[in-house]
Amino acid sequence: ESQPNGPISNLVGLHSNFTQKSPLIKFFSTSLRNSYFSRTLVDKKNCIINSALCLIQEHGFHGCPVSMVAKNAGVAAGTIYTYFENKDDLILGIYEYVLDEIKNYVSERDDTSLSFKARFYNYWKNLTDFYELNPSIHGFYDQFMNSPFNSEEIQNRPNAWHDYAYSFFNEGIKRGEIKELNPIVLSILVNTNVNSIVRIKKNFKNKLARNNMELDEISHLIWDGIKVD
Repeated sequence: ESQPNGPISNLVGLHSNFTQKSPLIKFFSTSLRNSYFSRTLVDKKNCIINSALCLIQEHGFHGCPVSMVAKNAGVAAGTIYTYFENKDDLILGIYEYVLDEIKNYVSERDDTSLSFKARFYNYWKNLTDFYELNPSIHGFYDQFMNSPFNSEEIQNRPNAWHDYAYSFFNEGIKRGEIKELNPIVLSILVNTNVNSIVRIKKNFKNKLARNNMELDEISHLIWDGIKVD
C-alpha cells in the first residue's frame, strides 16, 4: 500500500521519528495520556455519586436500585461495578465522598489569623452554608447517620471530617479560649445542632418567618456555654 506524500506525511514521519528517538517525549506523552484517563475515571465516579445523591434525597436508600442510579448518571449499570462492588459499597463510597466535601468546604474557609471566637462563628456559618447549598448531601448525611450503615466499624474508620472537627476544637482548648471539654463532645454538640437547624429551616420555613424566629441565635448560646469566662 502506498504511503501518502506531501507536508502531512512529512509531519507524521517527523513526529514518529522524534518520539522514537526521544525517551523524554515518550515519557511525557504516556504521562499525559495516563493523567487524562485518571481524570476521566474520577469524573465518571463523581458523576455516579452525585446521581445517587439526588436519587437518595428523593427516594431514600431502599428506593434507589443500581439500575436507577446508572440510568440517571447516563452510564451502563455494569460501569457502576467498576467503582463499587455492590449497592452497599456505593453508599459507603458516597459517605466517604460526603465527609471529604464537608471537611474541604469548612477547612478551606477557616481563617487562622482570627480569634478563636471569630473562627467558631465562621465554622458554624460555613457548615450551615454548605448544607444549605448542598441539600442532597445534607439529606444523605442525615439518613446515613440514622441507618444501619452507620455501624461501629464505620464509626471507627479514619474520618477526615471528624478528625478536622476534633483538631479544630482541640486548638481552641489549647489556646485557652474554650473550656477543657472532650473535643469529640464539642464537635458533636456543634455539628448536630447545625444539622438540626438546617433541617428545621427547610421543614418549617414559613412558620419561622411568621414568628420572626432566628435560629442562628443558638450559635451564641453554645459559644457562651463553651467559652472560658
